[in-house]
Amino acid sequence: MDDWLKKAGDALGDLAGSAARQAEIVQLQAKLGSLDDDLDRVYLEAGKRAEELLKARQIYDDELRVILERARTIREQMMEIRQQVSELQRGGRPQGAKARTCPNCDTPVPEGEDFCPHCGARVP
Repeated sequence: MDDWLKKAGDALGDLAGSAARQAEIVQLQAKLGSLDDDLDRVYLEAGKRAEELLKARQIYDDELRVILERARTIREQMMEIRQQVSELQRGGRPQGAKARTCPNCDTPVPEGEDFCPHCGARVP
């Protein structure tokens, strides 16, 4: 009987150790996910800064220009989809309603947005 209790105790100890390792693995994976999100934010910030410098003609890089052009195209597509969603939520655009445009770059700005999705300028 004592042998059985010892084996059961060892098994429970192994199980507890395994559970502790699994918990540590989950915590480490969560930390990795958080760090990955932080890295994405840093890359996003770097990309926005590179775009500002490129627009200000402080850097000249053709590869960067191509990447930022793709980003601009994606933002425009997103803006169009947001506009479609907005129109559908309102039951369609009222007759005679005119889309707002950015005073800085003349890009259409979806209703409800206060900043241009292309250049970031404040839209009245």
